[in-house]
Amino acid sequence: MMYKKDTVNVIMPVYNEENTLQEIITRVLEQKVVDKLIIVNDSSKDKSLDIIKNLSQKDKRIIYITNKSNMGKGYSVRKGLELVKSGIVIIQDADLEYYPEDYGKMIPLLKEDTFVLGTRIRNNQKGHNYLLGAFVNSCLTAEFNLFYSTRMEDINTCYKVFKKEMISESELKQNGFLLDLEILMILIRKGYKMAEVNVRYTSRTFKEGKKITAKDAIKQFGFIISNRLS
Repeated sequence: MMYKKDTVNVIMPVYNEENTLQEIITRVLEQKVVDKLIIVNDSSKDKSLDIIKNLSQKDKRIIYITNKSNMGKGYSVRKGLELVKSGIVIIQDADLEYYPEDYGKMIPLLKEDTFVLGTRIRNNQKGHNYLLGAFVNSCLTAEFNLFYSTRMEDINTCYKVFKKEMISESELKQNGFLLDLEILMILIRKGYKMAEVNVRYTSRTFKEGKKITAKDAIKQFGFIISNRLS
């Protein structure tokens, strides 16, 4: 079901993405369904803020804020949620790994009782293929499914689509990458159903700016267990 009457809010956390930022912002705004692009600059040290300021002068749909210090992706998404009054929320990374052109696949699956994930697993992925990373993600997904009785295929996907009333920024506590899991945990515990749809994905290398590491994966393993047992 397409929520034509609902505002579509895209939240984009940004940290040192000067090489990809202009293109990804342009592509997000090319999607006619997008009403607001909320950019949270996580105290970038490069020219990211200059790019954001320049583009915001050309398109009134862009709203941006800057964190006083580098706080992490989770904190930035939470600050972005504070600026969403109502409607649909889409989380969009500032790199070029995901395709905004896939919004049209995800939004129609959103329902009053159902949130949407854009899964990468059923794809022929492009870019650098980290076999170990893919294996760890599959293990994390299996662990999550076991503890939460779900059938997800890709818990670490950036693309999570939900309505603002499903979750509020006050319910979220994580500042880093654990926020991706925290969002899912809260939605599942509240009884919302989940729909997954295949999306495109082009993985970049650590040299190109990939930020999630093995330490993040270890934290995720423990976070899933501790939160389910608490």
